Amino acid sequence: MDEKVLANIGLNKYERTVYWTLLKKGELEASKLSQLSRVPIGKIYEVLANLNKYGLVEIKPSRPRKYRTVDTKIAFEVMYKRREEEALNELKLLREAFTEIERQLSNDDFPKHVETIFWPDKFHDDDELKETVNSFFEDIEHEICVVTPSKYKPGVSAQYDDSMSVFSKAYLNLAQSGIHVKILDSHSQLLPSIKELVTSIEDESVRNNLQKFMEIRILETKHDFVIFDSKTLLLDIEDQINTGTSLGMTQIHDEAYTKRFKAKFDDLWTKGELFNIT
Repeated sequence: MDEKVLANIGLNKYERTVYWTLLKKGELEASKLSQLSRVPIGKIYEVLANLNKYGLVEIKPSRPRKYRTVDTKIAFEVMYKRREEEALNELKLLREAFTEIERQLSNDDFPKHVETIFWPDKFHDDDELKETVNSFFEDIEHEICVVTPSKYKPGVSAQYDDSMSVFSKAYLNLAQSGIHVKILDSHSQLLPSIKELVTSIEDESVRNNLQKFMEIRILETKHDFVIFDSKTLLLDIEDQINTGTSLGMTQIHDEAYTKRFKAKFDDLWTKGELFNIT
C-alpha cells in the first residue's frame, strides 16, 4: 500500500508518516518513532494524540510509553462510522443553511442571484487550495476589497492560518497583474505573510509598482466579506459545529445589493490605519 493513500481518510502529512511507520515497525517509543519517521520531536506527541483520537493508535501503559496501531479492521470501521455521523450532521446543517437562504431570498430586500459553494471536507494539499482560490479570483477585472474579521487572529482558526500563504500569493499575483487590492485586516496571520512575500522581492522597482496596486489597512472589526469589482459579494459560511472553520462561501452576483456592502467597506476603510507592506 502507498503511504499517500492514507490522505484519502483525512490524515495530514505528519499523521500519514507516523501511522505508516507504526504499521511497518510495530510498537515504538515516541523518540524512536520521531527518528524513524523524521517527524520533529516537537510535533510527534501532537501527531500521536491525533492518531489516538482517531482511534488508529493506542498507548501502551509502560515506562517509557510506547505506541502501537489498533487492529486496522476495527480502527477503520470505527473511523468510518464516526465520519459517517459527522457527514450526516454536516449535511443537516447544509440543508438548514439552504432553507434559511431560500427564506431570506423570498424577501425583496435580499439579492436574487446567489450561488453557494462548499469547500471539500479537507484540502489534500496547498495546490488544491490554490486552484480553488485562483478559480474565485480569475474573473476580477479592476478591484478586490477584502475585510478580515477579528475572529481570524493568529491561533484562533487553524484552517485560516494554514491557508494564508496561498491567499497571500494570490493577492500579490492580482496586484502584480494590475488589479487593485484593498485589504482591511484585524491583525490576522495575513499581515506577516504578505509582508514576508513582499520583502523577499529583490527588485525595488517591482516592489514599488506593487505598492501602487496593493494597500492594507488595520481595523478591528467583526465584518467578514469580500467584494469583486463592486459587483460580486462573497460571504463566509461558518461551520456551527467547529466554529472558526469555514464550510464555504455564498457568492452573490447582484450589483445593486453589493453596492450596500461597498458603501460599508468605504466607511470602514476611512477608519483603518495604514499597514506598511514593506
